[in-house]
Amino acid sequence: MLTIEEIQDAWERSAPIELADPYLARVCMPHRQAFYPLGFPVQIETNSKEVLHCAAANWQGFDKLFDVEPMVIRVGVRKSDSTECPRAPFPRVQRHLITNIADGENYAVTDLNRRFSSIWITEAALAHRSYVGYFFLESAAMALISTSYATAVHAACIERDGCGILLCGDSGAGKTTLAYACARNGWTYITDDGSYLVNNRDDRLVVGNCHQARFRPAATALFPELQGRGAMQRAQTGKPSIELELQSRPCITTSFTSRINHVVFLNRRNVHRQELTRFPTEVARYFMLQVLFSPPEIRKQQIAMIDHLLDDGALELRYTNLEWAVGRLAQLAERGS
Repeated sequence: MLTIEEIQDAWERSAPIELADPYLARVCMPHRQAFYPLGFPVQIETNSKEVLHCAAANWQGFDKLFDVEPMVIRVGVRKSDSTECPRAPFPRVQRHLITNIADGENYAVTDLNRRFSSIWITEAALAHRSYVGYFFLESAAMALISTSYATAVHAACIERDGCGILLCGDSGAGKTTLAYACARNGWTYITDDGSYLVNNRDDRLVVGNCHQARFRPAATALFPELQGRGAMQRAQTGKPSIELELQSRPCITTSFTSRINHVVFLNRRNVHRQELTRFPTEVARYFMLQVLFSPPEIRKQQIAMIDHLLDDGALELRYTNLEWAVGRLAQLAERGS
């Protein structure tokens, strides 16, 4: 901050007065580029070209699918004495604001009403591109998408002959494994975990990231192509996973979108008989509702979208044998039951 004496002295000398910016409100963000995660437009504004490279690594394979108002993510990068990768940030939501804080120098604040996110990170954090891409860029973009234009559903998605199926379940239920096993058997792969039901539509259209699949290390026993691939753990937190880029798998058919015909919950616990049976619709509904954090007016719309998704109820696939499960889902897609 300039003192009164310094300002007066500069004024008397007709010297330019450069005002201090202690709150970084006027930091120039000259580097800008549009990206389309899940097909929705996001404008990145930053003072570091490396941030654009990081965003491209996440989203360069996505094309624009939806003509909606762009969301804006501003990313400021600052020098720091630290050389370490920060810890994983902690997200919290109150009304229309989301905070995502790793420490006092690496954090994000997202305004859901304005479709705007402000992110500050250090050069040390940016040196870890996958950390910034996942915990900050991806997190901000998905939060904005899932509270502005879509309803997030914790489910994998696959399609066979135009019949879309959501595979729901808790973490570790086998969603990725079964989705990928189906894809290896001729199904179209949409996503392994995050399915986004596009709002204001009647056709139950889901979009997802079909570029990659993330497996638990134990999946190497099922799929030989995973053997020899190291498991990664972002910022030394969370469960280790093996990431497989599906563009490099010519035998796998992928698509960003699918129209959903069936919602299937996976159950591999204490299974005495392999079967596809009815699943309580209200249980399915509450399972999907618990991840919503939108402002009230958007949440009301998202509840209606989930209710429409479950118009025909839900099913439960109880199985122990992966090959049997793939075959049973094929029968569901072909016969509707």
